[in-house]
Amino acid sequence: MREIKFRIWDKQNKEMLDLEDLHYEYGKMSIRTTMYNDYFDTEDMILMQYTGIKDKNGKEIYEGDIIKYYDDTYKVEFKRDRGGYFPFAQGDGCGCCQCEVVTFFNDCEILGNIYDNPELLKEKR
Repeated sequence: MREIKFRIWDKQNKEMLDLEDLHYEYGKMSIRTTMYNDYFDTEDMILMQYTGIKDKNGKEIYEGDIIKYYDDTYKVEFKRDRGGYFPFAQGDGCGCCQCEVVTFFNDCEILGNIYDNPELLKEKR
């Protein structure tokens, strides 16, 4: 079973934070981070979940990360129709997708993320 972890992009302060605690009550979510000990509203926050996968350097891969797999660059995101995190999920095996799927994630490397390094996606094939 994989570990369920999150990190947070703080839109207001433009920084990535580690999640310490998550509280959901009455349809509203609040969080506490390792940097800020108080709970605060998540309207200015973007939650990103850990995929359960590490890159070739042992670094945890989260949603929103930009990875390099040989000569290709990918944005890591959850894709319901593929059954998991693209580009790692195989989908339902229908064979209709022409997308390359990263099956050997030990060969990929995190280059950055979509918030700190959006320019990395512009280099995509």
